[in-house]
Amino acid sequence: MKETLLIIAGAISAMGLFLHLVRGRRLIVAPMLEADFHPVPKHTMEFSWHWGAVTMGILTFCYLSPILREDFLPLAMLATVYGYWLGAISFLTMRRQKFRVIQMPQWVAFWAASACGLVSWGVL
Repeated sequence: MKETLLIIAGAISAMGLFLHLVRGRRLIVAPMLEADFHPVPKHTMEFSWHWGAVTMGILTFCYLSPILREDFLPLAMLATVYGYWLGAISFLTMRRQKFRVIQMPQWVAFWAASACGLVSWGVL
């Protein structure tokens, strides 16, 4: 059961990474790079977007790593906690800016993966 939940959490995270790379590149990064504003904030935001991709890749690895070696379970625990806080930040940003869920849905994926992680290590 624990392995199945970690696989689900890893799959959710991998799907989020895929959507971030494909849709995010086309809908967010490409228009931003074409916009006419100072290069420093423009490329700082591009760097932040790439850092988000790296973070989601690491989360995916951390969720799936205990399947390879059981003593890697602390990585899944770390991913669970980190994913929860990323979801919280995303949710609070969505609420503060009065976005609809469809405009900023990533918190749902972060919290779904975190819930799988919490159940897999016996918290929920």
